[in-house]
Amino acid sequence: MRKQQRNIAIVIWVAFLMATAAEGIFFSIFNPDDLAMAAGHEWEALGAYTVGFFCFWVSFAICGLLAVRLTQTLPRERLRHVA
Repeated sequence: MRKQQRNIAIVIWVAFLMATAAEGIFFSIFNPDDLAMAAGHEWEALGAYTVGFFCFWVSFAICGLLAVRLTQTLPRERLRHVA
């Protein structure tokens, strides 16, 4: 497995674990029925949990991938052209 693929797999897995924890904390504080009423929608609780989980997962994955991208070093050839 290439280094880039390994980094993506690690970020996606950590984002999954963090989304699980974030969803547990978030929905311990906020009731999905109250959120649906405030938004003016008719949601079932399971649908709110699912959408919430995927929103958390995507946001954590984007943050992780951005962090990996920003911490990668440039190859020596490109460093000479930049400086």
